[in-house]
Amino acid sequence: MTGETTHPLAATIPEDPEGRLVGRVIAHHGKVVRIVSSQGEVECKRPHRQEWVVGDLVLFEKGRPRVLLPRANQLARKSPSGGEDILATNIDLMLIVTACGDLFKMPLIDRFLVAAAHSGVAPVIALNKIDLSTGPEDMEAVSEYASFGYRVINLSAISGQGIDEMAAALAGKLSVMAGQSGVGKTSILNQLAPKMSRKTGKMSQATGKGRHTTSMALTVPLPGGGALIDSPGIRQFAPTGLAPEDLARHFPGMEELVGGCKFRDCMHETEPECAVKEAVEDGALTESRYASYVKILESVRDGREQEWWRRPEK
Repeated sequence: MTGETTHPLAATIPEDPEGRLVGRVIAHHGKVVRIVSSQGEVECKRPHRQEWVVGDLVLFEKGRPRVLLPRANQLARKSPSGGEDILATNIDLMLIVTACGDLFKMPLIDRFLVAAAHSGVAPVIALNKIDLSTGPEDMEAVSEYASFGYRVINLSAISGQGIDEMAAALAGKLSVMAGQSGVGKTSILNQLAPKMSRKTGKMSQATGKGRHTTSMALTVPLPGGGALIDSPGIRQFAPTGLAPEDLARHFPGMEELVGGCKFRDCMHETEPECAVKEAVEDGALTESRYASYVKILESVRDGREQEWWRRPEK
């Protein structure tokens, strides 16, 4: 172990009821993981046939990390082989980063919110680049989420506006950033933790999308307490382990409507006496919000999820 004093990330580790030493994986690359505990930091190879990723809690035996503890939740994506690559685990909060202009993607935000609700993870929406907003459309769109009860933070990673509010929201929690490339996740991280050396990505003039600047998941301690997991940019997202008929119960703006449908298994498409469809017709639910629901429903049905949140199987 390295370090004589308490590591700043040790505060994110829950106490073991039996007083045993527990560590948290704070970085991983291939088979090599970096683990922090109250006794310092150690780098080692993970045990054979065990997948240890950022956020994992491991039990020490005879001075070495040996046993992977049960996961509360996990963020994963489909692997090329059809399996899954787990990116991060045991998350308290999902920081959903979007930006003004063409980078504001309602369906993508909705996917994150559905997944967070399904996994019991608290979401916070951060609207970045408000200094570049050219009209009221961006603010109107994000204010709809605030009306549903979600916490929304308007900020500029360039000027620092809203950074203090965000730091307060993240304090004491293990959080993960979610959002497509180009929305400014790395710039936000540089504001939250100025000593972080992660470089910001250059924008592609052809697509307007930022190039990925994160090659592996890394846990960054925050000055106000807590930590933020910075992982590769997420471009596609759909929850798995979620039945199509349960989607509306987690969908922003539709949760309170589903109980009013005539049929308990209503999919809110062509069924008669559907409270959701009636809300769209009455203007209580916007057509764009309903269209986002339909798009996600199709991806859940077809199994086209690329990255997703889910609870581990018991």
